[in-house]
Amino acid sequence: MTLQRRLILAISLLLACLLIANMVVTVYNARQNIYQQLEVHAQDTATSLGFSISQAALAKDVVQVSSMIDVIFDRGYYRSIVYSDLDGADIVRREQPILVERVPTWFTRLLPLAEPSGSSGVSSGWFQLGEVTVTSHPGFAYRDLWRSFKEQLWLFLFTIVLCYGLLGLGLQVILRPLKKVERQAEAICRREFHEQDPLPSIPELRSVALAMNRMVAKLKIMFGHQVELNDRLHQQLRTDDVTGLSNRRDFDERLQAYMSSERTSDAGALMLMQVGDLQLINRSNGREEGDDYLKVIADCLMGILKNYPGSLCSRHSGADFAVFIPAITSEESRQLMEQLYADLQALEWSGENIQPIYIGVVYAADLNQQVQEQKLHLLTVADASLNQARNEQQGGCHWQSLAQVTEQSVMTASEWSELIGGALEQRAFSFRYQPVWQLVHQQKRLLFNEVLTHLTLKDSDYAASLFMPMAMRLQLMPAFDRQVIETIFSQETVFQGQLCVNISTASLEDEGFIQAVEQQLESNPMLASRLVFELAANSLSFAEHAVREFAAVVKRFNAKLSLHHFGRGTAEFAYMQSLPLDYLKIDRCFIQTIVDDVDAQFFVRSLVTIAQGCEVMVLAEGVETEDQWQQLIKLGIQGGQGYWLGRPQEGPIIA
Repeated sequence: MTLQRRLILAISLLLACLLIANMVVTVYNARQNIYQQLEVHAQDTATSLGFSISQAALAKDVVQVSSMIDVIFDRGYYRSIVYSDLDGADIVRREQPILVERVPTWFTRLLPLAEPSGSSGVSSGWFQLGEVTVTSHPGFAYRDLWRSFKEQLWLFLFTIVLCYGLLGLGLQVILRPLKKVERQAEAICRREFHEQDPLPSIPELRSVALAMNRMVAKLKIMFGHQVELNDRLHQQLRTDDVTGLSNRRDFDERLQAYMSSERTSDAGALMLMQVGDLQLINRSNGREEGDDYLKVIADCLMGILKNYPGSLCSRHSGADFAVFIPAITSEESRQLMEQLYADLQALEWSGENIQPIYIGVVYAADLNQQVQEQKLHLLTVADASLNQARNEQQGGCHWQSLAQVTEQSVMTASEWSELIGGALEQRAFSFRYQPVWQLVHQQKRLLFNEVLTHLTLKDSDYAASLFMPMAMRLQLMPAFDRQVIETIFSQETVFQGQLCVNISTASLEDEGFIQAVEQQLESNPMLASRLVFELAANSLSFAEHAVREFAAVVKRFNAKLSLHHFGRGTAEFAYMQSLPLDYLKIDRCFIQTIVDDVDAQFFVRSLVTIAQGCEVMVLAEGVETEDQWQQLIKLGIQGGQGYWLGRPQEGPIIA
């Protein structure tokens, strides 16, 4: 029971006791007054009647005495009138039974009223003739008491209702600061740190509000420091200090994770670049000029690679850079190599000497099969290609390809565009479902099924790992995501568990996409409450306003929000505070080395600690071995997915 209700109940009981006591006293006093009035009235009537019948009594005219007594008795105010002689024998007796009309029997029993009487002698001169006794009828007294009781009762009820209403309003006003404190505490659970202003005027409540404000300020600082520290450590471990690109360690781990992932494109090109002699530049022009040179190169590379979603770029050492471009055709990789070589040669910077540029490229149509079956290390092959380019003294580039395996992998961009466009027109979608588990008392329990989309067209099945990267490059993701959501909502029978649907950043930036999703959610609120919408963790870096707008829509319909590939970028810890998240999925590049990598373990442990304070569930992506899963459990992970935990299948898993 809330404090407000307890106060209202206590004050109401006290008020009721006071009013009941007042009513009891009032009714009791009214009874006493009425009794006294009846007693006086009976005595006055007896005295008056004794004087009136004295002459008739002297003459012993019983008829006249009876007539005079009847005149008084017939008025109905008296219970009995008796005229008796000196010996006590009744000469005239008039009496009637006690009949109380329009008064409940329980009331007469609860408030018994005596029958007051008065007597007077009948005399003539000094001679005593007899005695008259008049007894009042209590019926009129009961009616007066009952009327008085009803008036008091209605007044009592009106007073109770009025006071109860005023009391409720008063307590709402008085306890409003406590409601603000409650909302303040709930906001802290949502990672929102708001101070209460204005402060309440009541001293006791003002002290509580001040204490809460101080606590909120300290928590905000502590949480901010913890997030900032983890972001800084993460950035130091994963990024190059000068260029802001990935460092060699981060690049190698992400490339390995990409090649071993079951849900990414098999085709890709790896480029190793040696852009001049950094040591010579540092000796000739100073370290500051060398840093500027590296930044110019990094800006050039990122400017070109922004048109290739999912590409990786890193500085390995000195002026050596590495680039990996997924979902690219062999011809496009050749053209990109030539473009990079030409743009790097055309760079303008403050140095005087033109630096030789070497680019080595290796293209693979099927990374998993070619690298694993041929026992090749992709970086080794790319390094050999770079050595071939170094044969040119003044700079050069060399392209080579591993054996092409499948027809799907060598399709051109125009062929992919025609294929995906046809699938959109025909709605040629089919779904696969991969289970995502949560840990409950160290036991796996199904959390939700993640929806994986396939294209079934021309008697062929195309997994998302094949067509999705090309759909991103061809800017077809908004139409694709919209049709996927419409297909899910249009199904006649929908799986009763939770479903996870991935939304691309490009879709969030598309005009009208969020409104279309909102209409679908509004059309089926029951299904909406069982959906989990998953966004890329770096989406805030590209479309912050759209992401926050989408999150607000999702939460309004009780759907859940998740971020995947968490940890690839920097400053991502702050997302847990600024977004109403339910789940975070750690990128597989951390999971694949989690057994032996101390830094990856530190990252996961720190993320779990912060997420628990934000009420966000941390999940792992790409769990491939039991050793990885057991290590993640030790680090406090709350769930995960991967081939070791469950492969995609045609139907959803039912818990």
